[in-house]
Amino acid sequence: MEIIQSIVPKSVKNVRPGIAMSPKYITIHNTANEKADAMAHAKYLLNGAGGASKSWHFTVDDKVIVQHLPTNEVGWHAGDGRGPGNMSSIGVEICEHKGIDFEKAVQNAAWLVRKLMAEH
Repeated sequence: MEIIQSIVPKSVKNVRPGIAMSPKYITIHNTANEKADAMAHAKYLLNGAGGASKSWHFTVDDKVIVQHLPTNEVGWHAGDGRGPGNMSSIGVEICEHKGIDFEKAVQNAAWLVRKLMAEH
């Protein structure tokens, strides 16, 4: 499966803090957003996440995987500030918008996790 690169610019500090990381974990969440697919989440992060300090490395839906941050940089996705969730893990969000084939999205996420585990 192809991974679409939509890397947030370094200038968007609230989304891309630019802190180096050696990943030890992978944290998986669901988006809890009934209206947005992976590309919509990419646009959200590229546009500064509404000013919030939040980010993750990949968004996965039933059609695409989009990468937002390099895997060697911290994202703000685990809710633990500078704890191990943010400082040591790659964040993956699985979409759950209306009309999605959620099982396919989960399969795509599993493929991504296997790839990331092999790489890291």
